[in-house]
Amino acid sequence: MQVLWFKRDLRLSDHLPLFQAMRNAKHHGLVLPLYIHEPSHIADVHTARQHQLFVHECLEDLHQQFNAVGGYLHEELGEAVDVLAALHAQFKFTHLWAHQETTQLAQYRRDQAVAAWCKSAGVAFIELPQNNVQRVAHCANPRGERVSFQTYLDRAAQEEIKNPAERDLSAFFAPQPPHALNRATVPLAAGDDKPLRMKGGRTQARAVAAKFFTPAKLRAYPFSISSPLKAFNGCSRLSPYLAYGVVSDREVLQKLNALVNTVHGQGDAELIAKVEDAARFYVDRLIWRQGYFQQFENHTGLETDAFYANEPAETNEDFLSAWQQGKTGFAYIDALQRCLCQTGWLNMRARATLVSFACVQLGLPWQPVALYLAQQFLDFEPAIHYGQVRIASGTSHFSQMLVYDPVKQQLEQDPQGEFIRRWLPEFNTPNCLPPIVDNAGSLKQGKARLHAMRQNKLL
Repeated sequence: MQVLWFKRDLRLSDHLPLFQAMRNAKHHGLVLPLYIHEPSHIADVHTARQHQLFVHECLEDLHQQFNAVGGYLHEELGEAVDVLAALHAQFKFTHLWAHQETTQLAQYRRDQAVAAWCKSAGVAFIELPQNNVQRVAHCANPRGERVSFQTYLDRAAQEEIKNPAERDLSAFFAPQPPHALNRATVPLAAGDDKPLRMKGGRTQARAVAAKFFTPAKLRAYPFSISSPLKAFNGCSRLSPYLAYGVVSDREVLQKLNALVNTVHGQGDAELIAKVEDAARFYVDRLIWRQGYFQQFENHTGLETDAFYANEPAETNEDFLSAWQQGKTGFAYIDALQRCLCQTGWLNMRARATLVSFACVQLGLPWQPVALYLAQQFLDFEPAIHYGQVRIASGTSHFSQMLVYDPVKQQLEQDPQGEFIRRWLPEFNTPNCLPPIVDNAGSLKQGKARLHAMRQNKLL
């Protein structure tokens, strides 16, 4: 028997471990699809209730996907090594298939423990790459060569995506284990759900994609991503589904490619040029995304390490609390935090503005800032999150220092105050708080501190 372990890859389409396990069923045995609810991950400080509920919604949808092809998804509660050892004692499986997961140190250590257990138990542990992220131990793709992400994208646009939908694969699944997990026994992650967050599942992801991948939406995309007011409807909003592998980057790219081909068929030269420009703009963001992944894969210390000798270390708890609660007296900052608290999402520039204000103007260390936002962002992807926080806080190796003046951002991104009035109803009333720092003075001091800090690299 073989076990197919799902982690951040909650889909059946474009799922190479699933395809390989099915293809090898004749030689290695039938397939048991598995998801493990790990108490250590649920209790991790980065995991919030909204993340857990989003995953549960994705799992419900994944159950339906499996049912449609004659299979099932088996869920277990426990630490991965313990669950796998118990299943091995019961079923004597010989192969464990999974996608590589570019994520936090805790998950790396878990996978290392699983690999060690597999070796001791005589189980072949095959981790296959996704998003073209190349690990030292698995740096070759199925063709046996290392490829750039641009080459990967070029191929992905043309290669057929393996999708088991509308096929009867019941003959490939092992008999379902007799015990079924009661979700009520799964520990609850910390925090509360967000009332306006996006819902999980592939059905939801397909609806979001269909809404975005139109000529009008794509053309407007480059001009909609900076303002939080425009971004809610102007961005693709696929980030939570990409973060949990509900859709793959290859699938997104092919949606984009199909749209461009459709526009070409209409023969309007001006429209074709504008859609092609917007498509390239979108692909650039996919390339950046993969770059964050590869950087994190190569340097997991981004999550924990100081790069400069004199980085801020002491946290002003009053400043941190005011920033978290949206009570800084800076209307734009406070509105962003209030919005994030309700929705779990902000556009990238808004995220950078929050981090820059906290770390540069309030002098907060980047670590508590990063942790709080990780809990708030529904689409929390460790590689992207820590990469962006380090840049916006000025503590990365990025040569250019980016500082976002919140007053200037407000004037540029919400000049009529529509976003602020929506999320900060006390704006321009007697209840509006005074600024906790002077904007010009704190910017000047913060920039000077960053310049001095960046003269003292540790690495």
